[in-house]
Amino acid sequence: MAGRKQSKSTPKAYRGSYYTYGNVAYDMQPEFQPYYEKEQRQQEQKEAARQAAAERRENRIHAFWVVLVMLVMFLGCIAFMGAHVIVANQEVQIRQQKSDLAALKSQNAILEAELAEQIDLEYIKQEAMGRLGMTEPQPYQIVYIDVPKQSYTIQYAADEITEEDTSFIASIWNFFCKGLM
Repeated sequence: MAGRKQSKSTPKAYRGSYYTYGNVAYDMQPEFQPYYEKEQRQQEQKEAARQAAAERRENRIHAFWVVLVMLVMFLGCIAFMGAHVIVANQEVQIRQQKSDLAALKSQNAILEAELAEQIDLEYIKQEAMGRLGMTEPQPYQIVYIDVPKQSYTIQYAADEITEEDTSFIASIWNFFCKGLM
């Protein structure tokens, strides 16, 4: 370097001028970086990292909601299919019971016809009088009773079935409980 020598106690910014030999001039402005630029760069990096973390967090939350919606839809489809299976099974059972009922009714009709053919009232009368020693009632032994149309006798049908009013969810619950047992 050319020029006069500066004392070490003089700050760099206030040192004297330089004399340049040749056609190349030295840079008069030193490369000056403020002290806060490094801190500012670090803060920018921290902010970028914070924004990236917030973005990842938002993406995770979004993914969670997408998975949750898909899970709810999947469970809804499973519940719908389960309800469909329950209804189909009940229809099959109803058809089977109706066919069983029709078979039983036809069998009862056949048995009633056979019974009516086999009953001979004259034979019964002869057996009752001859073998058992029974006699016909005398006219004074016959008593006629008038029964009013409304009677105090109440008859309940033996085949009366009480249906429970079950909801859709209760029937699904019963279906899964039966499957576990």
